[in-house]
Order: sequence, then C-alpha cells, then structure tokens
Amino acid sequence: MRIRSALAIVLAVSATTTATACSSWRHQDGPAPQVLAGQHGEVRVTRHDHAVYRLRDATVVGDSIVGTSGSPGERVAIAVADVERIDARKVSAVKTGAATIGVLAVVSVIAVAAAVAAFLGDWN
Repeated sequence: MRIRSALAIVLAVSATTTATACSSWRHQDGPAPQVLAGQHGEVRVTRHDHAVYRLRDATVVGDSIVGTSGSPGERVAIAVADVERIDARKVSAVKTGAATIGVLAVVSVIAVAAAVAAFLGDWN
C-alpha cells in the first residue's frame, strides 16, 4: 500500500505543478479599452510608481480601469493615465508540453518501480 499512496501523492503534486506551469503573464500592447475588451478573468496592472494590482473582471469606466482585487473582492479603480503596463495570463504550449512530458516520465518511473517491487515480492 505504501507504493500506491506514494503514487497518489506524486499524481496530485504533478497535476498541481502541471496546471500552474501552463500559463504565464504576458504584456498586452494597445490602449486599455482595447486590451481589456478581449480579456476574461484576471489581469495584472502596473502603475508608473511600480505598484502592481491583480484585477478580476477589469473594464474601463471613464478614465479608469475598474475591477475587483483580493479576497473577498474589493473594488479597485486605477486612472488609465497612471498605468505603465497591463499583463494577462496566457497559456504556453511549450510549458504545457514540457510539464506533461515530465509528469508522464515521473509516473512511468513509479509504475515501473511498483511493478518490479510486486514481481520481486516486496509489494505490501
């Protein structure tokens, strides 16, 4: 049973690692209304003073970017004139592929080790 529980732990950790490795922040070019019109989910807004805000459901209202930040969600408004850059999470095919291959390699090694242990009679 030790090998099965170790396999379950490795699978859980691998799934979590794979999910987080698949995306990264990417700079979005263009005016704020255009950038935010195509975004769903979370964006990262950096002001000229280097303050960084992670906003959900961000939109442009008047001359400000408005969204919710934190937990529980708190309304935040940032003047468009104060914004240095806007980043959005984008999926990376290379990172996704590499993470998937890594997970498959780890799971394969564990499966082979379990099979060898069972064959040699060390299976508990």
